[in-house]
Amino acid sequence: MTIEAWLADRTARTALGPQAERVAHVLLRAPEFASYASVRELAERAGVNVSTVVRTAQQLDYDGWPQLREELRARYLASVSSAEVSLDPAAGDRAARMLRQDAVNVSALATPENLAAIRAAAHAIRSARRTVVVSSGTGAGPAHILGYLGTIGGLDIRLALGPSTTQAVEIARLTAGDCLVTINIWRLTRTLRALTRLAHDRGATVVVLTDLRSSPLAEHADHLVVTPIEASYPGPSLTGVVAAVQAILGELADDDAIRASGGIQQMWQDLDLMDDQP
Repeated sequence: MTIEAWLADRTARTALGPQAERVAHVLLRAPEFASYASVRELAERAGVNVSTVVRTAQQLDYDGWPQLREELRARYLASVSSAEVSLDPAAGDRAARMLRQDAVNVSALATPENLAAIRAAAHAIRSARRTVVVSSGTGAGPAHILGYLGTIGGLDIRLALGPSTTQAVEIARLTAGDCLVTINIWRLTRTLRALTRLAHDRGATVVVLTDLRSSPLAEHADHLVVTPIEASYPGPSLTGVVAAVQAILGELADDDAIRASGGIQQMWQDLDLMDDQP
């Protein structure tokens, strides 16, 4: 059972309040950190007090935080290879720990379900009359990569990363035969959820890259790619998301894309834009 499924099973047995939901959110989004954190460290990461962490553990049917942490640690370590991640997160320097964690994230990304969704996403983008990529916050970086490199490959990909009103204008133009790619990690805004639903309702093929299989965006997704975002610092790692974007671009790298890319690079040379030209 995955950590997500285990927590879903536990939380289904009780009604968690908003503060307890924040604790559960950290357990799900940062299992490596949480599986070794003290009750005070977890409370600080979740933005709650210590007693809330203890009460949440008890609501999930554990005696307290140490017992819940022990269960989480066992499930986290079972989900990764001992050769890929150190059993002690304090071992080694911070940079090395982050690199190890990112290696785990990329490895965990390559499930049969994700690979099938990535291939289907690439097919949807290639077949679409136009593709709009929508995101916000930390998801904007991977969105830029998909939009920029996809355009160089000759695809009609448009970024909708500006104000919500501008994003809505782009989505309103989508119909059947078009494609929307929504990239969302960490926090989900109401705007992003509404725009994804609108594109689905207008008949566009919807591709969603997110970090939770249980994300509300999954309801409107034709193709869902779930990207791990676990980091050794407070916040998400984008490495898994970028890897998913690169995998989609890899699927799109056919002869037409190679020719289009060559044409763009020739244009750069003709315009003398690059400092490293011969």
